[in-house]
Amino acid sequence: MKKLLVLVFALIFVAGIVQASSLASLGYIDVQKVFTEFKETAKAQKDLEKQEEDFKKEFEKSQEKLKKAEEEGKSPEELQKMQKDLEKKLMPKRESLIRMNQQLTAKLQQEILESIKVVGKKVGIDVVLDKQVVITGGMDLTELVITELNK
Repeated sequence: MKKLLVLVFALIFVAGIVQASSLASLGYIDVQKVFTEFKETAKAQKDLEKQEEDFKKEFEKSQEKLKKAEEEGKSPEELQKMQKDLEKKLMPKRESLIRMNQQLTAKLQQEILESIKVVGKKVGIDVVLDKQVVITGGMDLTELVITELNK
């Protein structure tokens, strides 16, 4: 009977070690930190800001035209038509700006994902989560991923 009890405890102990070792193959990253410290993020933001500035200038010009027309005493119907025309003119630029933002974000996300996979493989980590969902355990891969990205 004692041998059976010892055997059961030994099996439980080994099962605990196996389970703990499988948890060691869990990694996490601080996604925000990786994103902000990735050099390409700053470049993408500059490109986007330039486009946003151009759009903002166009928008301000259109608002000045509306204000001038209002000061000249144009009728509400004329002002409304003018506003619709100006909005129609700005729409392609607005859509282009949105599309550019989406494309740059997708490109950055893809590069980050690839770096996470490379680092995970190098370190022997099977699963990488966002730091916010990990309560305890795992290995912080944030700095390794940032280093991999900025090579």
